[in-house]
Amino acid sequence: MAHRRFPDRLAFVLSNPLRNYFSPPDRLISKLDIGPKDVVVDFGCGPGFFTVPLAKIASKTIGVDISPRMLEKAASYARRSGVTIETVESDGTRIKLPNDSIDLILLAHVFHEVEERSRVLGEFLRMLKPAGRLVVVEKTQGNGVLSRFGLGPPIINEGDIIQELTQAGYALSTAMPRGKDSIVTTKKPGPSNSTS
Repeated sequence: MAHRRFPDRLAFVLSNPLRNYFSPPDRLISKLDIGPKDVVVDFGCGPGFFTVPLAKIASKTIGVDISPRMLEKAASYARRSGVTIETVESDGTRIKLPNDSIDLILLAHVFHEVEERSRVLGEFLRMLKPAGRLVVVEKTQGNGVLSRFGLGPPIINEGDIIQELTQAGYALSTAMPRGKDSIVTTKKPGPSNSTS
């Protein structure tokens, strides 16, 4: 069962100078091997904490969120930062983006909120280019105190994430720790990662 969706009224918690200082988005982004020709989707982008820094590297960055208010905040943050992003409102079950058009989809502390995961993961497969990557970042260690009050992500077993992604048709690339989080990187099966 999905965790309760992060409330719009707490958007300031997701993108603020304090979070930027203690957990700069570039720290995660530097591990994603994104190039200047890549088309990237930040799914569950919220107010753009990762979206805007991604837009400084990638050829095209698309923020997808279920909340129109969060998308407005992300677009405003992008304008203030002097970068261009696209925004798409969606819960993930149907995303108005072309087939085989995306190099990387990032879900940073969002996977636990996705309600119809099998449909959403199928939609991601449709959008990803052959050998395109899906990166899921979730909290896998810690005491979970904040999550008891609905203010933070719940603790999820890394093995469960990997199992769900591989059952949905993704090929595991890496799983690595990052503080109390795990970064699970998978690929869409395609010509460049086939074994034959």
